[in-house]
Amino acid sequence: MSSADSRHNALLSRAFFMHLQQPLKLTCKLLLLSACFTIAQPDTRVHADSTIAHCLLSDQNPSDPVESGPCRFSQRQGNVFIIFGEQTFNFPDREAGVRYQRSNRKSGIRFDMPGGSTVEVLWR
Repeated sequence: MSSADSRHNALLSRAFFMHLQQPLKLTCKLLLLSACFTIAQPDTRVHADSTIAHCLLSDQNPSDPVESGPCRFSQRQGNVFIIFGEQTFNFPDREAGVRYQRSNRKSGIRFDMPGGSTVEVLWR
């Protein structure tokens, strides 16, 4: 084999491996980038806590009967949404202390509204 053939084979070999090197670098960069997103993703996701509970709805008038039954309680970042029968209640966290008073207990959560109405969510 002549020295020209050897140089030609060496150039072809180097070109072949350089050709393989570029996609490999790109693949490594993509893997690293996707790993970073995977690690960061749990911190950016926000899930709502939702459950079926037992609710009590009382009015300001003590002579009115207390409504009682199953309800759907949902909470996301402190904002509460309750579906109780045909009624829905929305308690945004930013309005706590203004539009309603919230009391957290081991047995559940109570929302007192102006005028004396109360929604109480009891964990089963």
